[in-house]
Amino acid sequence: MHMRRILWKGIYYKTLEYLHIQSDTAHVIEGNITGLVNEQPLHVRYKIEANTQWEMSSVHITVLEHTEKELQFVRRDGRWHDKQGTIHGIFDACIDIDISLTPFTNTLPINRLKLPVGASEEITVLYFDLPAMDVKPAKQRYTRLAEDRYRYESLSSGFTAEIVVDEGGIVTHYPEIWERFY
Repeated sequence: MHMRRILWKGIYYKTLEYLHIQSDTAHVIEGNITGLVNEQPLHVRYKIEANTQWEMSSVHITVLEHTEKELQFVRRDGRWHDKQGTIHGIFDACIDIDISLTPFTNTLPINRLKLPVGASEEITVLYFDLPAMDVKPAKQRYTRLAEDRYRYESLSSGFTAEIVVDEGGIVTHYPEIWERFY
């Protein structure tokens, strides 16, 4: 069993994130984000489960603002089911997820795709816009620029960033948005 602990400082939003990854026969990721988002105090807990190839099996997000709000999806047989068991066909093309308040979710497609340097791939992710609690499919592109660098592009919004990752595909530097300090 392999365990990692990571700390990120949010620059764009004033947040701190503690992340715990446990990898064995699957990857279990638990994150806690606390700070100010849109000048309001916020705490987010999330738990992600993925198989050894970094393909998503579940995500559970709890947002504590004035009240506690929850989002929960499980991926079975290539389909996303919410916590009531309802299948959301609009998300069928989404293998990966992207949670707006953490750099960790970039790790999922980076490790799943295993792009060689110079290669690029477009994907559709299940995007969680927090704290708005909006969930929708979003098109993205990852281009591997070097062994430790990727260009991330949100094809939905036009946002682009060059991110630096460690040997495990985990973000160490996301310019002007996040900085890892452990």
